[in-house]
Amino acid sequence: MSRTAVAILSTENLLHNLNVIKGQAPHSKVIAMVKANAYGHGLRSVSTRLEKHVDMLGVASIDEALALRKVGVQIPIILAEGVFEPNELLVASTEGFHVVFHEEIQLQWLANLSCPLPIHAWLKVDTGMGRLGFNIEHASRYFDQLSQSPQIARPIRIMSHLACADDPANSLNQQQIQAFQNFIQKIAAKGQSEFSLCNSAGAFQYPDSHYHYIRPGIALYGASPLLGKTAAQLNLKPVMTLQTSLIARKEVSKGSSIGYGSRFTCPTDLPVGIIAFGYGDGYPRTTRDGAPILVNNTKCKLIGRVSMDMIAVDLSPCPDAKVGDPVILWGNDLPIEEVAQFTDNVSYDLLTGVQNRVKFHWTRYANPTAHGTLENAG
Repeated sequence: MSRTAVAILSTENLLHNLNVIKGQAPHSKVIAMVKANAYGHGLRSVSTRLEKHVDMLGVASIDEALALRKVGVQIPIILAEGVFEPNELLVASTEGFHVVFHEEIQLQWLANLSCPLPIHAWLKVDTGMGRLGFNIEHASRYFDQLSQSPQIARPIRIMSHLACADDPANSLNQQQIQAFQNFIQKIAAKGQSEFSLCNSAGAFQYPDSHYHYIRPGIALYGASPLLGKTAAQLNLKPVMTLQTSLIARKEVSKGSSIGYGSRFTCPTDLPVGIIAFGYGDGYPRTTRDGAPILVNNTKCKLIGRVSMDMIAVDLSPCPDAKVGDPVILWGNDLPIEEVAQFTDNVSYDLLTGVQNRVKFHWTRYANPTAHGTLENAG
């Protein structure tokens, strides 16, 4: 019998979250971010489920985009980090990929090529993230360069990225929003472009800045994008439920230690369970004592250092637990944000860190009428 480490992924919850996000920005198109293996949920599986319900998919590299074309995904795909070498512009041209231009050398590559078809271009401006994007004081020049190129399709779109949208109290948010608005004002008046600023957090937090496209990522997968707000408060449901089982149970005497480094010492006689999951499966090794773990739907606490293949848990709240009983590490009834509080990680890290030896199983969308016109995504 194989290990019981399994990630159960809910098609229904994925589409539910998409509908919640659409409800926040009913007049905007949706670019669903599926980069980083769809935040650990499976690039191809997520994309084929979302394809009929979104306007575009967002990836980090052309390799991810080509992988989606190979499985038959036909909707537009945006290369969020642009191209990394000149030949990728030719591929983007033939495949109809949208290309983000954020660096001058990318424009030089474009000028030295003859593309078979016009490229769908996005100009990225840096309004305060300090990462990718043209300096906003000089970005108009690069927009003009793209506008003058016969190899660029119309309209040329403009995007930026909010650095602190998860923290509504941060003053940088309004500074970035205003900087973006100031930059696009003349272009918008001419009707020459379309715009995108908001990620998941921005979609929930800044309705006046939704523009033509929003770019949800983490919220699609059922984790909260906002500090101080849970996913449930935003009506988001976990797509991934990470589960395993108890493989051993023992009574450990007061004063005995648990695990590598003897980090945890039993304060009293304790029933201790060992579960088949560890940092080799993607559960952070540095998780602190007390992290919640559900055993038979009862909240128990992690004790001792996480091993490569195993985790120890205090079974005091679940004294009748036995070998083979189900264990949930996060997902249904255990929000991933609650687990993340006991780590040095955030929800993004936990989701993208799940390893290949965990078996992934998708549920089918059993109730297509529950969410309007969404159909069985299978």
